[in-house]
Amino acid sequence: MGIKQMFGNLWFWLGHQGWEYLELGRLWQVLLTVGMVLWAFIIFRSIRPLLKGQDRGSLPHMLLYGVLAIPIFFSFGMMYHPGTNFAVADFWRWWVVHLWVEGFFELYTTIIVAYFFHTLGMVSARSALTVIYLDIILYLGSGIIGTGHHYYWTAQPAINMALGSMFSALEVVPLTLLTVEAWKFVHLAEVDGSIKNFSHYWAMMFLIAVGFWNFLGAGVFGFLINMPIVSYYEHATYLTSNHGHAALMGVYGMLSVAGVLFCARYLITPEGWSDRLAGISFWCLNIGLLLMLALNIFPAGVMQMAASFHHGFWYARSYEFIHSQAFQTMTWLRVAGDLVFVIGGVLPLVLLILRGMFFLRKPKGEVRLGSDGTALGPVPGSA
Repeated sequence: MGIKQMFGNLWFWLGHQGWEYLELGRLWQVLLTVGMVLWAFIIFRSIRPLLKGQDRGSLPHMLLYGVLAIPIFFSFGMMYHPGTNFAVADFWRWWVVHLWVEGFFELYTTIIVAYFFHTLGMVSARSALTVIYLDIILYLGSGIIGTGHHYYWTAQPAINMALGSMFSALEVVPLTLLTVEAWKFVHLAEVDGSIKNFSHYWAMMFLIAVGFWNFLGAGVFGFLINMPIVSYYEHATYLTSNHGHAALMGVYGMLSVAGVLFCARYLITPEGWSDRLAGISFWCLNIGLLLMLALNIFPAGVMQMAASFHHGFWYARSYEFIHSQAFQTMTWLRVAGDLVFVIGGVLPLVLLILRGMFFLRKPKGEVRLGSDGTALGPVPGSA
């Protein structure tokens, strides 16, 4: 309605701001920020008992800092108005698109994954904190610089884009190191066979998948497109979507599923739990996502970038090119990955949770789980 000018002078507040990736009307943007603040308060209320007596640099405090950074850095998207100079507005826009999404979300992901790995006994608190601090150093030392590889049309010097590309590529290093550390635990446990009896096995596997997709989707596919000369030709082609799909679903999506399974394992009795359904969901979500990229988004992006280089960006986005036989064939091939993802990945997960709703544990305080998922009794000191 905002695009159609049906809101009159209120288009900016109620309709469409007109900025790519920050299209949301300002009122809805404010409400979303308020929602994030409420979410941060819920997290704080939940972990407040863990903060007592802990050092300000401890793992629970890091979790709180990461949560608070999410609404704070999203709010930079409100630093401009319709009359703001383009260079200034685009600067703040990329602070949200890059520094929030690819920066502090990445930091938050590292903290959450480190927290999970430590809770599951896969890495020590020292290892988890070391990786988190390395992440913080990278973001504070390179995150803002890394944003520079987006500044094509804001009269920034070329060195900004070169440094931005290099520093942006470093952001995935800590989570990759953490995943390698956790995989050592998995490998050792597989040797003595104990991993098969681990009650949080599939939650752990989804966390491992987070590290894999962070390296491939955010790292390899991100680095593939953020070099200045490559980015100039590929910007807004399918190669950008290739990076976005792999990083968004691969990192944040898999992390969300890991969180669901981790919590569900405590809520659902062993009779209502199914490792088979969780396993099918794990493999199909990952294979389906990989097929989407391999059969459609990545090759289509390469073809589109080549068209942009040889004929111009206008041609790569034209009706003639998008509806060419080769491009359309790859578009239809994506259906194979979509079907595997939805039918084999999403449906078993939904079935597992719906089934588990009929097998919920009775609330008797916080419960310790044995390696086979059976309850060992309440945690000492829990109400």
